[in-house]
Amino acid sequence: MPVIEQILTRAASSVPTPSLAQRAILAKLTALQVRLDEGLLRVAVLGQFKRGKSTLLNALLGAPLLPSGITPVTAIPTFVRAGAEAKTRVTFADGKAASEFSGEPEIQGALERHISEAQNPHNRLQVEKVEIEFPSEFLSRGVLAIDTPGVGSTFLHNTETAGAVLGECDAALFVLSADPPITEVEVKYLRDVQKLIPKIFFILNKVDLLDAGERTLAEKFLADVLTGQAGISPTVQIFCVSARRGLRAKQEANATLLAESGIKHLQDVLADELAREKRTIVLSVVRMRAASLVEELLFQGELEHKALLLPQDALKRKAAIFEDSAGGFEAEREGLSDVMAIDRSRLLRELNAETDLLWKKTQGEIQELLETIGDQHMEEKEARSKLERALTLRFEEAFPAFIEVFKAKLQERLAVHRERADALLRLVRQTAANLMDIAVSLPRSEEAFEVKRTPYWVAAEATVSLIGLSKGALSSLMPKSMRERQLYRNLAADAEKAVVNNISNLEWAVKRNIEDAFVHFEGALSEQLDKALQMTREAFQLALERHATQSEAIGSYVKEAEESLAALRKILVDLQDQERPQHARMGSVTG
Repeated sequence: MPVIEQILTRAASSVPTPSLAQRAILAKLTALQVRLDEGLLRVAVLGQFKRGKSTLLNALLGAPLLPSGITPVTAIPTFVRAGAEAKTRVTFADGKAASEFSGEPEIQGALERHISEAQNPHNRLQVEKVEIEFPSEFLSRGVLAIDTPGVGSTFLHNTETAGAVLGECDAALFVLSADPPITEVEVKYLRDVQKLIPKIFFILNKVDLLDAGERTLAEKFLADVLTGQAGISPTVQIFCVSARRGLRAKQEANATLLAESGIKHLQDVLADELAREKRTIVLSVVRMRAASLVEELLFQGELEHKALLLPQDALKRKAAIFEDSAGGFEAEREGLSDVMAIDRSRLLRELNAETDLLWKKTQGEIQELLETIGDQHMEEKEARSKLERALTLRFEEAFPAFIEVFKAKLQERLAVHRERADALLRLVRQTAANLMDIAVSLPRSEEAFEVKRTPYWVAAEATVSLIGLSKGALSSLMPKSMRERQLYRNLAADAEKAVVNNISNLEWAVKRNIEDAFVHFEGALSEQLDKALQMTREAFQLALERHATQSEAIGSYVKEAEESLAALRKILVDLQDQERPQHARMGSVTG
């Protein structure tokens, strides 16, 4: 049976004189060849905020390269691969020239400036992605690591989107920690990740904060939740590590501490399993994508071939019929856009209502706490500390849940619009196929409608500080009863400011993400509809030009097209023949 590399080479040379539409498809096949030749397994590092994802990756690299304890503004993908020396490249979404940095100190500073909340608020620098090369034994085994934001800042508005970063990954390190081992938000996120990534390793970080008994309980609790709620195999292996100690051990070349940290064991297992399974996983991904691209090539080739066989008059009539249909397709797209605008407005109204409810509920909780503080006659420092802790805990609990609600709402609404977008794009292809009397080749369900850039959730992390906001310089001179009343008023005012700031930031972040998701969805639909229309128009136009200027060469064009179609059909059969054994092997990888 031909191997996938041979099949890809045949596919890339299957069309001797490709049209513009065919060139675009062949370019994607070439990119698949490059990925296969590259031989890298893409491993995403995933998890909730403050679980220690970046510290874990730093520990695996052996250097404090990636900022830790800092929440990225957006899901700026950070790709880390092996290299002879440390260097990084920052790419911008606005077309500005990329920035490059070399050496660990320069890279650390560049990452702080470009992906940290403090130095790049709301991603005002328009950073699109960051690529890092670093001399690492772990990466040198053919691994490309991708650092991601935590749950609550990344929004996969459609988990089947082929263009999303996670959709391009082959494996994942799902990082959890001992405080607590896993939350409901993480379980929901894990369910989405499972749809995109075939191989997941579970890492329980920060075990140095637990004693032996607590560690055993945390590990058992995590295993029970993974099995009972996320459908993970009962034999799942959980890697208990202290990424912080592992990084220090590597920096100090302390083999004993490295072993105790659990990082060495994790590295050894990853090196063995990923090396053993890398080829199988990558081949499966490449084969499925190649089959889809060959089907596209075949469909476009049949359109162009049938157009060449038609007399000029018949060709012109069919082209005119298709243009009439195109007007209907455009009207359908505009109708879909109008419905989406209504849905977007409705969702934003729901956001306002939910924000008001959160504000009122938090107000009531603050009032109860202030009354408790007043009854206990606390001193100002203690009272402020107690209120600050309570507010911080309240926001840390409320924010992820609030965001998850709107992720679900948005995903539900876009799923409906995606079905209509799928139907519209299928109709364009079906219309062209009917006109030219060829068998229709519809895109695979997971690729029928593809958003090229998946919007990501802007971070909305709670920050509470009540120190000195309303403290008066003469308060210490007041009588105690007056001081307490003044403290109560000041605390109430400061707490209200903190609540207003945090809930306003939360509302702004969710609103921005809702709007961003709809904008990119509509942009992707317009782009793909234009592409689908243009591919059929090009088939007509190319045939008309050849009839008009090279009528004597039509026969050679027809013969070349027939040979190309025969080659593509054989390639598609070969790819389908490989599907069964590849699928069987994948079963042993992902079970």
